[in-house]
Amino acid sequence: MIRTLTADDLEVYKALWIQGLTSEPAAFLLTAEEALGALDSGLITKLASGAVIGAFEGTTLVGFVGMHQGGPQRLRHMADIGPLYVQPSARRRGLGHQLMQAAIDAARGKSLLQLELCVDATNAGARALYAALGFEQIGLRPRSVIVNGVARDDVLMLKRLDAA
Repeated sequence: MIRTLTADDLEVYKALWIQGLTSEPAAFLLTAEEALGALDSGLITKLASGAVIGAFEGTTLVGFVGMHQGGPQRLRHMADIGPLYVQPSARRRGLGHQLMQAAIDAARGKSLLQLELCVDATNAGARALYAALGFEQIGLRPRSVIVNGVARDDVLMLKRLDAA
């Protein structure tokens, strides 16, 4: 089941987020230490705003995707997508695609014009997923992040929601 997370999902969301940060640190912007220091009040606000969509198997949260709409007036036509995470035991079942499609549908429901995301240049699987959903590469950010002393590049991708 795919649904928007609420403040009631705080504990399961935070647990899966920390699991992802710990097992796949290169897939996230924050470190596990930074995430553990995040205030629950900020996460509750994020969840209450409808900014995170979750994938459940039964009652277990197994994946999520975030969507952050621009705050200033001049950025309200777009949203940043990410992070997208599906725990390893739930992969290869289409959940990443379903989560992304739910985010796209939610963005269209808000009359947004475009979605943007960054993905590690070496993450061929994620790049293929995003391309299959209509995201196009619009740039490359060299040394976007440094993980454990190693610089990593990000591919910048965009999906126009008002395109035919």
